[in-house]
Amino acid sequence: MKFVLAAAAAAMTAAVFGAETRSPGAHDVRITLDSHPEWVALRERALGYARNHMEELGGDWDRQIVCMPKAGIIWQWDSCLMALYAGYTPENLNGLGNLNNLYKMQSPDGFVSMAYVYETRKPAWEGRINPPLYAWVEWLYARRTGDKSRLAKAYDVSSRLWKWTKAHRTRACNGLYWFEDTGSCGMDNSPRSGYFAEDLKGSDVCFVDLCCQQVLAARCLADIAETIGKKADAPKWRAEADALAQKINKLMWCEKTGFYHDVYVETNNKLAVKTAAAFWAIVSGVASDAQVAKLAAHMTNPATFGARHPVPTLSRDDPNYDPKGGYWLGGVWPPTNYMIVNGLRARGHRALARDIAKKHLTCMAELIGTKDYDSIWECYSPDNAAPSTAKLGEQCRRDFVGWGGLGPFVMLVEDVLGLDVNALEGTVVWNLSELGRQGVSDLPFNGGSITLVCDVKDAKTFSGTVKTDRPFTLTVISPDGSKTAVKSFAAGEHAF
Repeated sequence: MKFVLAAAAAAMTAAVFGAETRSPGAHDVRITLDSHPEWVALRERALGYARNHMEELGGDWDRQIVCMPKAGIIWQWDSCLMALYAGYTPENLNGLGNLNNLYKMQSPDGFVSMAYVYETRKPAWEGRINPPLYAWVEWLYARRTGDKSRLAKAYDVSSRLWKWTKAHRTRACNGLYWFEDTGSCGMDNSPRSGYFAEDLKGSDVCFVDLCCQQVLAARCLADIAETIGKKADAPKWRAEADALAQKINKLMWCEKTGFYHDVYVETNNKLAVKTAAAFWAIVSGVASDAQVAKLAAHMTNPATFGARHPVPTLSRDDPNYDPKGGYWLGGVWPPTNYMIVNGLRARGHRALARDIAKKHLTCMAELIGTKDYDSIWECYSPDNAAPSTAKLGEQCRRDFVGWGGLGPFVMLVEDVLGLDVNALEGTVVWNLSELGRQGVSDLPFNGGSITLVCDVKDAKTFSGTVKTDRPFTLTVISPDGSKTAVKSFAAGEHAF
């Protein structure tokens, strides 16, 4: 491998280091990406919304970020997704405080409601749950930053929630899982169940996303167990995950459609509808490599999930598909997009993940500065340069950060810059794709920070600098994949 170090690159990096500032109690994480300044500007807009959406509730409530200010309710689904910002945003603009607040609400039997009212501390909708994502979110945060201080609490909460969900949301006939209705799964008006179940018995179907989310949680609980000194628990969690994955593949996978489907309770017949809920099979490890390839093919197929703004949440060949979005009748949602690209990356489809992330950011950024749509939106139209319509044709919520920050905060780092940070193992893998100057400064890493700056000349040639106060090993892969540089760094400033 030929290392190139230009004086101009060194001077440029010194300037970046000199411009660093710190916010009290947090890292001042900054992004450099000269090839797409509009995405960096989008991130700054998202940070502004996040600052405006921080709440101080007083008492024993932790400071938290909200998706809808002054609503008086904390949602589990939204909170988990906003906690994914942790480590990538300055000033603690993330949902970790939300998780702390929700952990306090957990019932002795392990139940956590989909939402709580601040004033009463009681469930906003009695008996309803949301996707159980705590273990996944907490594991990603610990892996990314090296901060293991939350893992013991997260393990306790997540393991008890997992056991409650298994005890109270599995069908006796087939061992698959059910949500009360599509609102509980987070996909409010998705045409996934046969009828609205006012008695909260989950309509007449088993839900593929909750099944896969339980597998994902069990796999993350195994990883957490090994990290916090409960190694004997790990094989039990993996056995639970494998057993449930086997049921999902037996009953919910359709070879003819190359897709996972919800199934009817009494017959195990598959619902014909294809929704983004099936893509949880990728990130959870339920799908085999061959099945992942078939699911990935749908994302570029214009007949199903290949759209101008990927990835619609309902297949385009469905009679309910709405090109304007219609909320979950095709709307493009940041949380499902992040779940999809995270899974694709983990399963060897990084190029597709990057393409989806870049198109997502492009479609978000093109609305900034426009007369009618100058904002970050709750969800987006798959076919038009516009926010998604909501359930009854009105516009969805604007200024939504909220999970609208997943693209400019998280995908920008992981998929566009291409950084895979594993602080627990002391490694960073940098999969370059953009040309020009790029990098991240003051990224939290094992109690310290790292700053990475690279100047990519062409598909094969790059030079860069590192500033760190923690040792780590950096692997840099050229944009065309032909060149790989591996180097270990001690604390200090270095060139590569």
